[in-house]
Formats: sequence, structure tokens, C-alpha cells
Amino acid sequence: MKVDELPVDERIKRVIRGRGIEELYPPQAEALKSGVLEGKNLVLAIPTASGKTLVSEIVMVNKLLSEGGKAVYLVPLKALAEEKYREFKEWEVLGLRVAATTGDYDSTDEWLGRYDIIVATAEKFDSLLRHGVSWIKDVKLVVADEVHLIGSYDRGATLEMILTHMLGKAQILALSATVGNAEELAEWLDASLVVSDWRPVELRKGVFHLGQLFWEDGKIDRYPENWESLAVDAVKKGKQALVFVNTRRGAEKEAISLSSKVSKLLTKPETRRLEELISSIEDNPTTEKLKRALRGGVAFHHAGLSRTERTLIEDAFRSRTVKVIVATPTLAAGVNTPAFRVIIRDTKRYANFGWIDIPVLEIQQMMGRAGRPKYDKVGEAIIVARTEDPKKLIDKYIHGKPEKLFSMLANEQTFRSQVLALITNFGVEDFRELIEFLSRTFYAHQRGDTSSLEYKAKDIVYFLIENEFIDMDIENRFIALPFGKRTSQLYIDPLTAKKFKDAFPAIERNPNPFGIFQLLASTPDMATLTARRREMEDYLDLAYEMEEHLYSNIPYYEDSRFQGFLGQVKTAKVLLDWINEVPEARIYETYNIDPGDLYRVLELADWLMYSLIELYKLFEPKEDVLQYLRDLHLRLRHGVREELLELVKLPNIGRRRARALYNAGFRSVDDILKAKPKDLLQVEGIGLKILEGIYRHLGVEYTISEKEKPKKRKGNLYDFLK
Repeated sequence: MKVDELPVDERIKRVIRGRGIEELYPPQAEALKSGVLEGKNLVLAIPTASGKTLVSEIVMVNKLLSEGGKAVYLVPLKALAEEKYREFKEWEVLGLRVAATTGDYDSTDEWLGRYDIIVATAEKFDSLLRHGVSWIKDVKLVVADEVHLIGSYDRGATLEMILTHMLGKAQILALSATVGNAEELAEWLDASLVVSDWRPVELRKGVFHLGQLFWEDGKIDRYPENWESLAVDAVKKGKQALVFVNTRRGAEKEAISLSSKVSKLLTKPETRRLEELISSIEDNPTTEKLKRALRGGVAFHHAGLSRTERTLIEDAFRSRTVKVIVATPTLAAGVNTPAFRVIIRDTKRYANFGWIDIPVLEIQQMMGRAGRPKYDKVGEAIIVARTEDPKKLIDKYIHGKPEKLFSMLANEQTFRSQVLALITNFGVEDFRELIEFLSRTFYAHQRGDTSSLEYKAKDIVYFLIENEFIDMDIENRFIALPFGKRTSQLYIDPLTAKKFKDAFPAIERNPNPFGIFQLLASTPDMATLTARRREMEDYLDLAYEMEEHLYSNIPYYEDSRFQGFLGQVKTAKVLLDWINEVPEARIYETYNIDPGDLYRVLELADWLMYSLIELYKLFEPKEDVLQYLRDLHLRLRHGVREELLELVKLPNIGRRRARALYNAGFRSVDDILKAKPKDLLQVEGIGLKILEGIYRHLGVEYTISEKEKPKKRKGNLYDFLK
């Protein structure tokens, strides 16, 4: 189908043609003829890079221009939300406004009411639904990207509940990689179904074993025995390669090893660009390894890197500065980084104390990253057979069908939270109405009945009544209590809220950071660090040393909770170091963790600390304890000791600048107001823009004269922070 033949507003065609697109791919044309432009729901299951996003853009913009209202685009990851936001901004030329929202689960975000296209993570949109945001009623279309994640153990239930809520209230466009039971999903959503294996770039698939590459068509190519030769060969051809491995340390080791081989193939301008990239990355033990790899044009990519570093690597790969990325499967989850050749080194991963096969769906998603539209006529996806029989791998992963999706609504942690939300935020009046709602879910559609779900729901309702989240009147109607309503709005597990409530008397008796941090770490909402076997004794000693500060008993060695408890102690100690201003590099080294791990723990601890304070307010709080918790929250957010609390409330003053000001004698806002600008500008990290921002915040009218401006100093923070 030619773009000109599309039955949509002329302005949409103009924008698409402006991208150099004159004709649609066959699955795109089929999708747009399915009735989706007339308002019918659609499940579109086609391979990576076959143009799902363009279909969603045409459907969204056409609907908004013809009917008004809003379109919500749901994604599984924050990084994907940022990527889609940048792509969709292009439609602002037609007068549409685009926004993205991902964090802060206790906010109504009414400001989003001014926008037409809203990109959100599923969890964020679920939280907005719970807050009863006024603009939700204007949502005419929900696009669920990566809808196959409905089968994901930890995130699937959230997506399923959102779609159940929106069914019949808005049009639904579900985008997916090819799955084993797309028909079942389409039936549930009362949607048309477009399934296709068509790709814009032909995909050759094969298995590599001891120097022989067995292609699916029977051809055999020969290479040196080590699989690394496949990546080096791609770079020799002027192409790029993506390598998937199953562990972080594996990704780092292979990237450094490949770097020494690829470096010999780089030109001088490429080496210069890599040096520029390296100089823009902060120093820590993980990035030290990353920089070593980058010198040879290779990078690793895993959840231990900060979001900034991961984005830098992805951008450098797209601009072809980085030739090879060695990644854990996180990179396969939707971020747009195709390469000519994809090499899958591992088809097994460690889970629940044993090695298991990676699902066919995941491996095929990794393979789908092969072939860059506009650059390659063919892409190559190669699985490495290390100990496995190559034929078995061809049968399973190349010729095999992806697994069926199964509803994960029965996952107790998520289900508990969703049942509470239905009662406290969505006005479900009694048990009959609760079951009626659950009968509309994918779980009920798939299993044909809700009896096992009813049984679970009954248990959860008893738990909620027993712990005063909800109550029942004499006619068996639910009554939402303040504790339940607030728990649901805060988007935390009711079990987390119960732990907090049970600990309030102990916190009032003995408020202390270590006890509070161990409490946060003990909740199901916290991603606790793991205490390795060789560390266990040290953390057990620490727990006994700090026993009087804890709000729970130390479990016995034989107790199933013992190892988890030591992980909580480790997490609490990391947070304690953080608020005592231990440098980040030392934290990474001491606890053998990566920057991404620290940021994740800090982000979750910040949210849980906020939730703890919000729930404490409901139970006749003691003012001094409440103030203590607020101060501790601020220390946690900024990573500072108590004496810096006043300074970190100033704009752009984080832990380093606050400490520099304090050490230079500027210990309070009053000291700053009395000081001469030229003296403040002598402080490390305080430049003109920072100082002007502080003065603005304090409502001080002050023009800094040329005489007061300091001379430029080389080799310190001043030059690039000002």
C-alpha cells in the first residue's frame, strides 16, 4: 500500500512522507485495513523492526485529529518511554502535544490533561487509574507495546488489569512479537488479529559449533573455532554485532576480550571518537572495565550500569562509533538497537538454584535484532552451541514455535495489591462484584472459570479485613478504610504496608536509620541485595552488633528467612554508608555491586521511605518522630549527613556541592546570604549559573559584577559545572 492511498488525514501522510516513507510494509498495510482506523481493537503480532510503531502512530494521530481525546502509549521500561517520547514529538507539528510519565506513583499528574499523546510505563498508568485522574475519561485509545509481557511473572498482572479496566472504555491496539497464542489474546480483547513473519530485512538463522556455522537452509560456513571470530568478522565487513550472554560478569569479560581483537580494525577517526566517549563517562570500578572495552570499540550493556551510561552506549552503537555490544537480555526488551549480526552465546540461565533453558520467545526476540533496515539487505542471527547438540538448538529455537502466553494474575503479590485497589479505588462494592470484574480478565478467559481465583481472592479479602485495610457492613458490602485507600494510592504491596504499621510502635520507641533501612529492605517491594556466602558471617556479626536497633528478631540459621535477612542487613548497611557520605566508588568496591544496583536500591528506598511517612501520618503520629523520618528521607534522597540538610534544600546542591560549601565555612542559608559572591564562587563546583539559581530561590536580587567573577580555573569542577 502506498502512503498516498491511506484513508487518513492528509497532514499525517505529509509527516510520513517527510521521513522518506512512500510505501508501507505488507503487515503494516494489513493492520491498517483491519478496521483499526474505524475504531476496532487490534492485536498486531509481527517480528521486531517490521514497523509496529508506525502503525500505532498512524492510528493514534488519526484518532486524535478526527475525534479529539487522548491516546495513551504503554511501555514496559523507562528507557523505552524516553525513546518513544522522542519519536512521537515529531507529531507536534500538527498541533498535538506529547508527554511522557514514568516515576512518582503518588501523584495525580493532572498536568497531563493538557497533552494529547501520553507515553507511560504500565505501572505508572495503573497508579494514575488508582488516583482517579480526571483526564482518564478522555482516553480514546490505549496502545499496549510489548503486550506479550502479559505473560511475565512480575509485571504481567499489572498490564492485564489495565487492559481489563480499559476494555469497552477505549479502543485497544496491542503490539507484540510473534507469540504462540495470539488468537487467544485477540479473542479476549475482542480484536482483529494480524500475525505475520514478514520482515523488511531478510533474516538468516544458524547455529555455530566448533568453527562450523550450520545455516537453517543446510549450508555450512567455516570460521576459527572460537565464536568471537563471528563478531570480529562482522566488523571486518564494516558491520556491527550484538552478542547476548546470560550474566553481567560474562558480558564484561567477553567485551574486554573482544576489544583487544576489534581494536586492530579501527581507523584513527574512530579511535578519536571513542576517546571522546570515554572522557564523558564518570569513573567507578564498573566504568573502569567499560572504558577498557570501549578503547577497542566494544561495550558491555547490563542492569549494573546507570541509565545514563546505558543510553550513551546505545547512542554510540546507533551512530556506529561502538562496533560490538555484549549484553545481557535486558537490551533485547524493546530498546531499538539492531545490528547486522546477532550472536547468542547462551541459551541457558540460572534460576531458582538450577540452570534452565531460556524461552523460545526470548531467544527469537534477540534474533529479531539482526538486520538494520536501510543499512542491510540481510541480517544474521547465530546461536552458539557450546555443549549442546547443534541440531537440537536448530529444532528448538530456529524452527520451534514461541511459547503460549499465560495470565500471571494469580501471582499472589500483585493480585493482593490489585484486589485492594479494586475495593478502595475502583468502587467494587461486594464480593460478587469483585468476581464479576475478575471474570472479565485474561485469566478467566483463558481458563474458562474463576474458581481458583475466587478462592485466592477470598483469602486476600480476609487478610485485608483482618489488617484494617477494608471493612464490611452488615449487608456484606466493602468499606474502604483510610489505611487501605492510602496503601493502594502509594502503589505498595499491602504486606509492605502491614510491616510498616506493625513497626510504628517500635520506631516511636527507638527511631534510628539502621532499623528503618532494614525494615524497608524486608518488604516485598524492595529489591534487596544478595549476601554472598563469604559475606554471611560478617553480616550476621553486624546484625548482632546492631540488634537493639532492629525492629525484628534475627532468624535462626535453619530458618528459611535467614539468607534473605542477611541480604536485608547488607542493603541497610549500604544505605547507612550512603547517608554518611561514603563515596560511591568505595560503596561499589566494598559491597561488590554495580552503579545500577545502587541507583535501583536508592530509588526504591526513596519511594518506600516516602510511603512509610505517609502511612505513619494516619496513626496519630508523634511530631518529633515524624520530623525525624522526614529528615532521614531527605538524607536518603541526597546521601548526606544531618549537618547538610539545610544546604541540600537549595537548587542544584547535591551531596558533593553541599559538602564543599560546608567545608568552606558556608554552613547555612544565612551564611550564604551574608557571603560575598566572589567567595562563594571560589567553592569547588559552584559556578555562576549555580549561584544565580541559589539567589533566585532565596528571592535575593543580586547582579554579579565582572570584578566579582572569578578567573577561570583549569582542571577542576568549575569548568564544566558552571
